[in-house]
Amino acid sequence: MKLRNLRMSDVVAAVFLPATLVMYVHLLLLTPAPPHLSPAPQASQDYTGFHEQRQGRKPQPPLSAVAQAGPESSLTLEGRGNLQLGPPINVTGDGRQDVLLVTPILRCGSTTMRNLLRILAPINHFTMVANPPTKSEVVHIPHIPTHRDIVGNISNIKRPTAMMQSFAYINFTKFEKKKPIMISLVRDPVERAISWYYHMRAPFQLVELHNRFPETRFPTRMFLKKDLETCLKNRRDPECRYIPGKEVLGHTIEFFCGHESYCPLFGDLEGLQQAKAVVEKEFAVVGLLEEWDKTLTVLEHYVPRFFKGATRKYYENIHENKIRRNENFYKPRVEQQARDYLKRNFTIEYEFYDFLHQRLNQQYWAVTKASSSQST
Repeated sequence: MKLRNLRMSDVVAAVFLPATLVMYVHLLLLTPAPPHLSPAPQASQDYTGFHEQRQGRKPQPPLSAVAQAGPESSLTLEGRGNLQLGPPINVTGDGRQDVLLVTPILRCGSTTMRNLLRILAPINHFTMVANPPTKSEVVHIPHIPTHRDIVGNISNIKRPTAMMQSFAYINFTKFEKKKPIMISLVRDPVERAISWYYHMRAPFQLVELHNRFPETRFPTRMFLKKDLETCLKNRRDPECRYIPGKEVLGHTIEFFCGHESYCPLFGDLEGLQQAKAVVEKEFAVVGLLEEWDKTLTVLEHYVPRFFKGATRKYYENIHENKIRRNENFYKPRVEQQARDYLKRNFTIEYEFYDFLHQRLNQQYWAVTKASSSQST
């Protein structure tokens, strides 16, 4: 067929249809599969021979995106039993304004927070109370009478006080008491697991533990020399096993979930949703170690009774002091392969971490918007 015998519509179809098809195929190749179509990570996969393929987290919306959305918008977090993250409501006013309860989570900046509050105490006129170190961390308390005693002791405080006590969330309303202002600080789950592993082997930690508890025996040489990569390769070593459905002492979600039977279970979906709901309703601020400056800014504006001047005092007295930040000088570099392996088992923990990240971003947006409005 000669070209002059073709209609114009035939020529257009012959040129643009193949071009459209090529562009469509190109788009399919460049666009990642949606989360619900991506293959799920295998939690029990052995570390030996693990590929360099990295199991990435869900992307975080940048602060600019949250700012454009505004405080009246809501961000939906993916996962079963989704919890809608609403406007950045300040729940500080729901609690006693003269009592601050800090939930310290091991290897999540608790030493930094303790030292900061001690510096702020005489300036902002409150008493700082922190439980002394113990042999083992107590998080899950299944006995209701113990809950009642803890609530009663805190409720009987008569003067402005900041307390640091390491146990999971307790519902004060259940015992007909007004809750204190509650805050906490968390950390990237994998970074926390690595930090915890080498903290247990740090010489200064072992000496301090032995000085406080002389009956404590020093660990074996084999324990001290064992690196994280070796621990992960040994499937029989329980120290590095993070198995969904099994109890893991002091994982991040447990602190916020409470004391139900499912809260100590690692990677439990019911515990995840419970922890999200508790944070939204009960905690004034849950900061992130990776977003320390944002955390200080939000604390100063949401809890000024205790954190007025926190940013300035932190940079004047703590920032350059590695001892006051309890930095582990002996933590070695960890292979990316080991980090990737750990990340495959921390899917639920990362969903909670991302939830807290979005909440902090919304609070920070509200603070910066209010500050900019006042300046104009």
